[in-house]
Amino acid sequence: MKRSGSSTGLPLSEPASGKIRLVAGYLLIAVVGLCICLFRVGESLDHAVLDRGFAALRRLALTPVPAPNEVVIIGLDEQAFVTLPEPSSLWHPYLGKLFAALAAARPAVVGIDLALPVRSYDFLRPGYDQPLLAGMRELSQAAPLVIGRYLNGRRRFRPILPELVAAAGGAEPVSLTLCRDRDGAVRRIELNLCAETEERATLSGTMAQRLGLQQRSQGLINYAVGHELTYLPLLQVLDWINRGDSQRLRQAFAGRAVLIGSLFPTDERYEAPLALASWEPGNRMLHAVSLHAQALRSLLTKGLVQPLAPALVAVLALLAAASWFGAASRRKTLLFAAALILLPPLALLALWHSIQVPAASLALVALGGFGARLAYDGSRYYRQRNSLRSAFSGYVSPAVMKAIQGGRLRPNRSGERCHVAVLFADIRGFTERSEKEAAEALIALLNRYFAEMTAAIHSHGGIVDKLIGDGLMASFGTPQPLPLPERNALEAARDMLRRLARLNRQLAAAGQATLSIGIGVHCGEVLAGFVGSKKRNDYTLIGDAVNTASRLEGITKRLGYPIVCSTAVAEAVGRPEFLTDLGEQALRGHSPMRLYGWHPPDSA
Repeated sequence: MKRSGSSTGLPLSEPASGKIRLVAGYLLIAVVGLCICLFRVGESLDHAVLDRGFAALRRLALTPVPAPNEVVIIGLDEQAFVTLPEPSSLWHPYLGKLFAALAAARPAVVGIDLALPVRSYDFLRPGYDQPLLAGMRELSQAAPLVIGRYLNGRRRFRPILPELVAAAGGAEPVSLTLCRDRDGAVRRIELNLCAETEERATLSGTMAQRLGLQQRSQGLINYAVGHELTYLPLLQVLDWINRGDSQRLRQAFAGRAVLIGSLFPTDERYEAPLALASWEPGNRMLHAVSLHAQALRSLLTKGLVQPLAPALVAVLALLAAASWFGAASRRKTLLFAAALILLPPLALLALWHSIQVPAASLALVALGGFGARLAYDGSRYYRQRNSLRSAFSGYVSPAVMKAIQGGRLRPNRSGERCHVAVLFADIRGFTERSEKEAAEALIALLNRYFAEMTAAIHSHGGIVDKLIGDGLMASFGTPQPLPLPERNALEAARDMLRRLARLNRQLAAAGQATLSIGIGVHCGEVLAGFVGSKKRNDYTLIGDAVNTASRLEGITKRLGYPIVCSTAVAEAVGRPEFLTDLGEQALRGHSPMRLYGWHPPDSA
């Protein structure tokens, strides 16, 4: 029988039905694995791994870094809110002046991340909208201008004053909405995650297209690229404009991508995987303009990170589920551990190439397959163990059964020398009794007798080597070693007599003749192992100690003691007072030996 790599003593070879169960188990794990990987069941874990990947790439400086100030942010911050006298919704003159100055500086593209007016403010003062409209018109003629709008409470896009749209070039406003993942963080530029509306271009994607880049405008923001974000305060830019410092304006904006956005403390914040704003160290709650800037930086370098193609994810999930195959072994465990160790760096390498591998989900599938196989093999092992115990509990002792189950006792293993105590017991006068009583009654009597004797031997750590008619042979110290097998053998012999006395009381009460036995105990070195052929063999002992124990049992009747042991046994247990020195005695087929005997107290 072939053995698997199981560490248990039981073979775990698979019959045909077992192989069908293995295939069915794999299919089940594969289906669960595909659901985990393709339907984003393990998305939260994948996001945690992805975020750590971004942080690792930043520390290792392995990702492309745009040129300094490649994306310039002009921030409408708290200082402007406090300094400028009008409410921010009425900053038309300042924004108009900013747009006109940017037109003169010739940026590469400009994106406006502001909630532009819904209505005209000319009712406050005639011509109040004109500076804003003029500046926007001038900027749209000098550089690509992208404006956008947010969703309102009904998850529809807010309208914008039509004159502003026309001044910006007439193009359809893009989406400024940022959609959060399930854990609340913003990682992807996909409007359909949070907007029940028609598809609409994104701010960063449209700005990249206006720069001539044909990158995919949907995917994961690459938080590994670029240095920490900085911004130019609106007041500082207005100061350059008021002082007529056109050189500073050109140095800051010429040929660059410019984002204009709000940085007010009261604005809605969005959680990012990493802290990117240099003006708020350690703060992962960023303004929308910062996230749009990072998305644009991603597009300007290697593009947005794209999730691995579903077909490849499915293939990897099926491979991960294959950890179900192969019984547990040291080699499989090492290979499995090596695969799990290699998975994170491989996922990091893929992320460096702007590909997201669902490493956590794949690891979860692999762990599920590996753990399920461990549970399956464990269940089979214990079922086989219980089946073996049930099938052979009546044929072998618990010690032998334990050795078989533990793999220490196999028919193909050569014998081994060991020190044991051997016990022989025989019923006196049973031959004459068998001539008088019916065979059925004798067999029933023997079964009751052997049940008691076997229980006494097993309870003291011995094994019943064989039953021969009305006699039995038992050994102590193999296959399970004992600290002092001689003591176990003597205690078992005394227990046998106590149990026999109880059985005799039952026989007498039933009107049946009682039994008397003789027990011989000796110790020494023997050869223990399986003897026989490949088709039929028995675990037994060979050596002088076995023959001597048999001779001692045969002399018990002549000496008048139900238990007789050798000097070697008596000395091993310290010659206790309950043993009687019988002096040197002649043995048939053996040199004379000094022997010791014992009577139960009630028959002494």
